[in-house]
Amino acid sequence: MLKGNPEIGVYNRELPKGCELCRVGGKLVVFVTGECGDSCYYCPVSENRFGKDILYANEKQTNDVLDLIYEAYRMGANGAGITGGDPIVRLDRVIEIITKLKAEFGDDFHIHLYTSGRYINQDSLEELQRSGLDEIRFHPINKEYLVYVEKALKYSMDVGIEVPAIPGEERYLDFIVKWAENHGIKFVNINELEITERNASRLNSMGLRVSHGLAGSNKSSDMALSLLKNNKDCRINLHYCSSVYKDVVETRTRFLRTIKYSSKPYEEFTGEGTIIKAIVKSTMDLSQFGELENEKYTISYSVAKELLKQGKVDEVKVIEELPYGLRISESVESKSK
Repeated sequence: MLKGNPEIGVYNRELPKGCELCRVGGKLVVFVTGECGDSCYYCPVSENRFGKDILYANEKQTNDVLDLIYEAYRMGANGAGITGGDPIVRLDRVIEIITKLKAEFGDDFHIHLYTSGRYINQDSLEELQRSGLDEIRFHPINKEYLVYVEKALKYSMDVGIEVPAIPGEERYLDFIVKWAENHGIKFVNINELEITERNASRLNSMGLRVSHGLAGSNKSSDMALSLLKNNKDCRINLHYCSSVYKDVVETRTRFLRTIKYSSKPYEEFTGEGTIIKAIVKSTMDLSQFGELENEKYTISYSVAKELLKQGKVDEVKVIEELPYGLRISESVESKSK
């Protein structure tokens, strides 16, 4: 029997551990490098990341692995997902990240990693296992890459396959599910195909358009759900993850979690995972309500509105931003005359 919501995700047995933690916003997203030896035409990685050797902790670019630990504390993370590009291109960096996260948060801090498998060999798998990697997810872009998945089965980490549902490739996906079941793979994740600025031209030429959420391709969701229905009694875990979930639910849940653990007392928040605060200039001492910087106080919007109402300040600048600092909007409210 299939479980879940088609708008968010559907699965037949159990969710992979990494997905369970993702659903509660508990996974630190580590973009370890944009470099990759494959050139998948449907790759959704943005132009400013793809092919560039850069490191991100959630949405913040960084050069220091210690910043990952800080960000994990800031959001109350109980695990991390390492992605790219192909993280194995920078195996030394990956090993350092896993080792330091495990040393800081303990063995129960669950870490999973995505790779096409192109650079996987015995040495890399042994290094990953020694560092404490819990789960490895392969994206075999063709059947030849399945040999790399088989290599990983000799190790203690959970082995899964994660592939996009590309309309027209139904037979390949059905083959992947059957192959995974016959080889004892723990799970197969099927993601709704995402159309982004970087891959839109090629996908549009194939007749694919955004029709679901912010980026979900037409036909992709139906294809994935049909595959799960046809294989619902499969002996391994099958999971369909929608673009709506990835772009809206997971991200918003992670933002709300970050706000819960690290927001300041005067920062109010919305159900969309954004922070609202106010900046006022006043001769009054408002330090009990917030912080003073450059002769201006940053305080809660609720307090600022009351001060405006009472005529104690002339105007208030209202700021809405994401938990990592990206400003969404700002406006000015003045006292009534």
